Amino acid sequence: MATDLLDEVLAQARELGFFGPGPVEAQRSHAQAFDAVLDGPPRLAVDLGSGGGVPGLVLASRHPASRWLLVDAMAKRTAFLRAAVEALGFGDRVEVCTARAEELGRHRRGIADLVVARGFGPPAVTAECAAPFLQVGGALVVSEPPGGAADRWDAAGLDWLGLAIDTVTAGPPALIRLRQTHACPDTYPRRTGLPRKRPLWH
Repeated sequence: MATDLLDEVLAQARELGFFGPGPVEAQRSHAQAFDAVLDGPPRLAVDLGSGGGVPGLVLASRHPASRWLLVDAMAKRTAFLRAAVEALGFGDRVEVCTARAEELGRHRRGIADLVVARGFGPPAVTAECAAPFLQVGGALVVSEPPGGAADRWDAAGLDWLGLAIDTVTAGPPALIRLRQTHACPDTYPRRTGLPRKRPLWH
């Protein structure tokens, strides 16, 4: 995929306010950094809170044999993402879904070997919304605040979801990779809004 076309898409996302006003190149580089901690090209990956397509669209462009599910609850963002997917020629392998992650995760369980998230929410919220999508052995990769801090991710809380910390990369950008060590129990995710209202840990 030509970088200039992808950058045009990212520039449109920036103009729409789907991420900050920084250079498009910085947004693309941030997304590309996820590659350094992946196990390899994913079979099927989920981007939670995909917004303007970072990191989902960028990683989809780098892994042409992979399938992607871009999830966002805001119709304005998913309308943009669908247009972007068409413009980039990804329509046969990238699906865009307008849904709350808690709702979708109750129906599409164990489908992915990778979930990525950038700015989706606090650790407890991100973990609870991501784990149901993952098959055992899959990975959750999350962009962290500068410097990273593994202690933001409570080991006991993660274990309830079947997750465990795998690697922490200080960056920049800071990234944490968690591994789905056993299947997420059917009790998660809880009903819509509860992961934020009553997080499993603080």
